Amino acid sequence: MRNDKRFLLAGAIAVLLLLVVPAMALGAVWKHKGANLTKFIELSLPGGEIFETSAGNGMSCEIKATLTTEGGSTGKITKFEIKKCTAGFGSFEKCELNTAEAKGLPWTVDVNASSLTITNMRTKRTFKAGCATSELDKTVASTAVTLNTPSAITEMEFLGETTGYKTFGSLTVEGANSGTYGIG
Repeated sequence: MRNDKRFLLAGAIAVLLLLVVPAMALGAVWKHKGANLTKFIELSLPGGEIFETSAGNGMSCEIKATLTTEGGSTGKITKFEIKKCTAGFGSFEKCELNTAEAKGLPWTVDVNASSLTITNMRTKRTFKAGCATSELDKTVASTAVTLNTPSAITEMEFLGETTGYKTFGSLTVEGANSGTYGIG
């Protein structure tokens, strides 16, 4: 009877391995010119962002992010600079940004079949006197990043939402790295 249980357990483990190992092998990973990436890289990503509250108030901001990876199916946003914010709308129309910073860096970046996901994207902004809001400190648990060409990335768009807040925008891969790296 014990041998039957061992064979049954061994058979169940073998079936599980047959299902899991190929699925892991098919997962998307970082690529360099079509080949699996195996070394450290850093991508500079200038762009723009619009943040908006649920009441239809927000601003347009100039940003610059840095994405790093050593290959595999993950990466990190190691820098996220909010350069300046202008073009406020709603109650932010006359607001001036006082300080802006990314919190909790690095943020994890996961590679999906044809997109990326940023986890726990947190930004804190303070505003000068005269703005209806003095501080906006928000964390978006999961930000979707759509790639214009997943196999040769030149541009990406992001969208993240949490209760009462939305951030969206676009980033461009800067310089010679544009179109060189991708996922697949």
